[in-house]
Amino acid sequence: MLKPSFIKIAGVLLGSLMLVACAANADDLSRDDVEQIVRDYILENPEIISDAIHILQERAENEQAAQQAAALTELQGALFTNDLDPIGGNPDGSLTLVEFFDYNCGYCKRSNSVLQALIADNPNLRVVYKEWPILSETSALAARVALAVNLKQPEYYEALHRAFLEASSLRSEKDVWNVVKKVGADRAIIEPALRAPEVEQHLQQTSVLAQQLGITGTPAFIVGDQVLKGAYPQEQIQQAIDSQS
Repeated sequence: MLKPSFIKIAGVLLGSLMLVACAANADDLSRDDVEQIVRDYILENPEIISDAIHILQERAENEQAAQQAAALTELQGALFTNDLDPIGGNPDGSLTLVEFFDYNCGYCKRSNSVLQALIADNPNLRVVYKEWPILSETSALAARVALAVNLKQPEYYEALHRAFLEASSLRSEKDVWNVVKKVGADRAIIEPALRAPEVEQHLQQTSVLAQQLGITGTPAFIVGDQVLKGAYPQEQIQQAIDSQS
């Protein structure tokens, strides 16, 4: 079955060829004549379809890259120096990596060990955590809990962040609070801050940023002027980090 994008491109190409043919022979050919000429030409030269698709895809990718680059430039402050964001790695590091994640995302869980290895291998790496709970209600609760911990007991954030990602599942409220207890944070201090303005602002701003950057899933990493969407291998993220130096 042909993909809708292929059909659309083929239709645009066919229409363009018909316009050219009609313009060249407006006084001599009927519409049926033009359609037959175009059909015969495409059948004799089918490669023009794939050539057109390649050109249009390349053009779309270039436009998307340009839009993304412009957005990254415009959103520098919101991405890299927002006081509402939890910070990991070396807070004073000159190299920055931003991560969008969901604690129930299997790919985020797999990427956790990659990120920790990157932190260990790059003492100058500063990590900005963007809590983006998009998968479930417990994802949202875990994100709020983590942000409340960062607000009230920031010394526990990194341990809690890793523990949430290492947990086999966060299917219930009980699962979430069990992890909090495990790392030693105080629920009595954290729970009242779950709806704090700072927590709400972080979640709202992160969602808007993801939309502006065309990020549709987790994990996603931003390193310098590169947006890496998905669970990238350590070597590829390291290359992006090295390009900042």
